[in-house]
Amino acid sequence: MNKAVFNQEHILFDETSTTQEEAFKSLAKFAYDTGFVSDEEGYFEGLKEREQEATTGFKDHIAIPHCKSSVNKKPGLFLIKFAQDIPWNSLDKKPVKVAFGLTIPEEGATEHLKLLSLIARKLIDQEFRDGVLKQDNPELLAEIIDQIDFS
Repeated sequence: MNKAVFNQEHILFDETSTTQEEAFKSLAKFAYDTGFVSDEEGYFEGLKEREQEATTGFKDHIAIPHCKSSVNKKPGLFLIKFAQDIPWNSLDKKPVKVAFGLTIPEEGATEHLKLLSLIARKLIDQEFRDGVLKQDNPELLAEIIDQIDFS
């Protein structure tokens, strides 16, 4: 994995979110605080708008919230692990425990939409899903995510 796009510092343990809206706010604040978006509220609104188009809830308690927006300064991947199950309109109707948040800039979006595809493909791997869901050590989580070949 490209360290500028994802590294251990991009892992958030969210202890407080209980709704999808709170989860989006948490992701937006994290992306803003780490310098990936120029406007926290703009990114939050972009996540909500994207979710209205089609669910970003994958299956087995995993979601991939993202949006392509001018507020996204650079491509980024964030892993958020939620302490509480987050109700989500997932493909399998299960609540979300883990989210892969993406910042996709408007310029160069095609290349970074490839990252979305790579994550979705990797999520087919049961061992990868189990690792992301069960592991709470940031170093080991980063190693698991580094299996996604986006250089």
